[in-house]
Amino acid sequence: MNIKKLFGKKLKEYRIKLSYTQEELAEKVGISAKSLSQIELGNNFVSAETLESICNTLNINPKNMFDFSENDEINNIDVINKKLKNNKYLIEKISKIIDIIE
Repeated sequence: MNIKKLFGKKLKEYRIKLSYTQEELAEKVGISAKSLSQIELGNNFVSAETLESICNTLNINPKNMFDFSENDEINNIDVINKKLKNNKYLIEKISKIIDIIE
């Protein structure tokens, strides 16, 4: 995943965690909701001024916006979900394993 997508994902996580809609956060930051959406999707990147405004609004340190280490776990879960999707055989095996563990 590229840095724009990772940054956008992180921004969305913080926004949702603080219960802001895209419109609310965009207004507080001083950008359009469409611009915020494009940033969250990883299609666009923020300027230094917008980054500063986002961090001030969300009350976070800018370095936190670039700490992507936790995304490794998220990516692993995504890979597992893709492998399981519509694979009845794997789902049955995992169900058996869970039954044994419980």
